Amino acid sequence: MDKAGATPKLAAKARDILTSLGEVVYDWSASGDRLRWSSNASEVLGTNVLETFGTGMHFTASITPDTIAARYRSIFGSGRTDDGSGVAFDCIYCLAPNGLDNEARLWVEESGRWYAGEDGRAAIVQGVLRVVDERHQRQQRLLFLSQFDELTGLYNRSVFFDQLAQTIKKVENNRDKACFLIAHIDNLRIVNEAYGFDIADEVIREVAYRISRRLRDGDLVGRISGTKFGLLINNCSEQEMPATAERFLDALRDDLITTEAGPVHVTLTMGGVALGDNAKDVRTAQVCALDALDRAKHHHRGTFRSFSAVPFALEERERTVKMADNVISALNDRRIQLAFQPVVEAQSGDVSFYEGLLRVDDADDEPIPAGLFVEFAEKLGLAGMLDHRILEMTLDVLFTYPEAKVSINVSPDVGMNRDWCTYLEARIGHCPDVARRLTVEITETAAIRHMQEAIDFVKKLQDLSCKVAIDDFGAGYTSFRNLQALQVDLVKIDGSFVQDIDTNSQNYAYVRMFAALAKELGLEVVAEWVESEAVAELLREMGVDYFQGYHFGKASLERPWRLPDSAAQAS
Repeated sequence: MDKAGATPKLAAKARDILTSLGEVVYDWSASGDRLRWSSNASEVLGTNVLETFGTGMHFTASITPDTIAARYRSIFGSGRTDDGSGVAFDCIYCLAPNGLDNEARLWVEESGRWYAGEDGRAAIVQGVLRVVDERHQRQQRLLFLSQFDELTGLYNRSVFFDQLAQTIKKVENNRDKACFLIAHIDNLRIVNEAYGFDIADEVIREVAYRISRRLRDGDLVGRISGTKFGLLINNCSEQEMPATAERFLDALRDDLITTEAGPVHVTLTMGGVALGDNAKDVRTAQVCALDALDRAKHHHRGTFRSFSAVPFALEERERTVKMADNVISALNDRRIQLAFQPVVEAQSGDVSFYEGLLRVDDADDEPIPAGLFVEFAEKLGLAGMLDHRILEMTLDVLFTYPEAKVSINVSPDVGMNRDWCTYLEARIGHCPDVARRLTVEITETAAIRHMQEAIDFVKKLQDLSCKVAIDDFGAGYTSFRNLQALQVDLVKIDGSFVQDIDTNSQNYAYVRMFAALAKELGLEVVAEWVESEAVAELLREMGVDYFQGYHFGKASLERPWRLPDSAAQAS
């Protein structure tokens, strides 16, 4: 057989091989948005590609919203330029071959090269689509989640900061220009309280999409925390940052976001720093951008501030950067510990339960003030990670020591953290004996500020058989009507009112009033900062149920409970 006769057979065999592998080949040209497919494409993708996927626009419209950004950024936003040989790419996403309204879905892995036109943008893309089977789908899904944020499809925190580190080195070595911006969704909490998590997720996805659409080729965006996005803008000087930020602020400023619950309005507030002299490493860049973001929030939401616009002292910046490093390393190295302070019954003096208090040392084994550590964890968007670690340690204690009863504080945003709630329910959902020994403390100011969210959170915890306490009661915007609505189990009177009631008549009157009204609501009362027997005796006369303070014991890292006999013998 001559070569001419062999060609059709070879082509047919190649087609069969590609089909058996679940692969198709395509070629896309920006000119006319033309998309051409290999002859087996309809069979592999389960749709008539000539009618459905004749153009790049139609194909893109069939990618699910939660994964489309991953493809867009991999091909058009990799941060690389074409030197003439094309730019390789690889990505994973979910395709709806018969339209988004149809339930059919295909997870596909796409790889290939894009070639730039005269303007530097992608003009030709050539590649291979591979439909992954169930086994590979799970593997690829895990790979996807290791690189991308599941909700938005943007780069996740880890990948984004890796890219930031590479850009900082590039700026240092080549004297290039680049800026790092942080964008924060201002009023998402209001949306969540009014409409629920699903609508808030819709808003986050739309914000991510609008930001992505306003990036230039070579720029990057990632979701670095629940309401914050990081933007890496190449070829951007310090002087050009404000105009660049305005491009993204405008994306939310005027146009409403359409959701299933109706139109919603949110804004962005942004802070940024020019990479280089002001930010020579990732941690410094992050701290400087966050400082600028805080200044923008204090000035006016919906605006931008650059770090250099209002510089603070070098010593303060170095202290801030060092503290940020301490927070990250303590979380990564699991150097966080719990110390346990007894809470005793007022009449008998017997220990009722212990409060688990945060203790953490820096890399030099020097203690870090707990309040300062929590403040920086919240500032860096790591409060959720900290809350999860504290919960994990507390539950380990409760499962290890059957006699242990422990209370823990949670950050104001933990009620919105579904991972925290899911983890708690997974571990104690079928262990009511453990749940009854856990008390979760929420601060009064956070509860009053986000009332409906707090009510839902309290109910969820009590449905699991946990107890809930209001901590630092009296330090915020005290409202007994709101306290009654929360339906908590305990009220902890703020220690600043308690510690001197034997010498301060005003504080004595406040505490007596708080205790009496709490009793009227059927709530048990804990007095904090009880540091003398004279104060304790006055509190007993007021009917306070429990005492906590140095007079009855300081917090200790030692476990105050005995292991059960079986565990003790095993150890």
